[in-house]
Amino acid sequence: MIVYYKWMANLMMAVGAVLGAVMGWIHFGGNILNNENKTAVFVFALFIFAGIIVFRFVGAIVASKKIKQVQGILYTEADPKRFIETFEPVNSKVPHNLAEYANGQNWISYAKEALGDFDGAWDAIKDLKPNELKIHALTTSALIVNQKANLQILKRDYEAAAFQIEDLKHLKEISDKRAKMLAGNLEQQIKVHEARIAAAKGMEDTDIKYLEEEIQYATNVIYKKEMQLEVAEYYLRKGNTDRESYHKAMQLLEDIVGNRNGLYTEKRADELIKNPEKLFTYEEDNDGFVVIRE
Repeated sequence: MIVYYKWMANLMMAVGAVLGAVMGWIHFGGNILNNENKTAVFVFALFIFAGIIVFRFVGAIVASKKIKQVQGILYTEADPKRFIETFEPVNSKVPHNLAEYANGQNWISYAKEALGDFDGAWDAIKDLKPNELKIHALTTSALIVNQKANLQILKRDYEAAAFQIEDLKHLKEISDKRAKMLAGNLEQQIKVHEARIAAAKGMEDTDIKYLEEEIQYATNVIYKKEMQLEVAEYYLRKGNTDRESYHKAMQLLEDIVGNRNGLYTEKRADELIKNPEKLFTYEEDNDGFVVIRE
């Protein structure tokens, strides 16, 4: 986390050096170079070094708290616009061959997604190749591939999403041996993505209950509203013949717009409340090509 606010850590270390020097000066009463104690200069240097070490630790804590505060703008306050304005200039200064840069781009991508800028979200991560990072991180690879799968689903390119899901499955196989917790998270994400695609296609065997559980347990407002929108669209497709499904859809859409954060999901929910017939439908033509219609 320190890499995002390195200037802050450097400033704290400079403060530590100055304070260490002051304490050393006081300790020797200002007499260092001409002190009878032959080790005076060495001890004075130790005071400075100790100040740097202590305040480097303090700087790391401060920088970590700062980045968590900034992340909170996106994941807690659900304010993607302010997050981008705050964090994008910071991440642009991070060396691009570090995992931290890739993580930052992933957050930026998610923020642009929340605003409905799917192309901008894709551009933020499309060139990232975690396996080429200076500090290779399996978790970073999983984050990037998962976000790419998510965006392809939102752009309704389910064939491309399927390729990303296959990559997620490969990462899960690796994680089974190296990171059990990550493997469990990947298994969940794969299941969610597959259920989302099935729901978008209107498949009869869609595990819609699983997506409803995602809504129930979601603490991230942006994610919750995305799931609500996708489940609502699924129920609307069934609403032509099932009034209960129609009412479920309307309840979900009303909940999305109940507390506004300037998200694309709210705009889309408004459209569907006014014109519920304006749905995207997934079909195949006579030649087997996928056709998505509104």
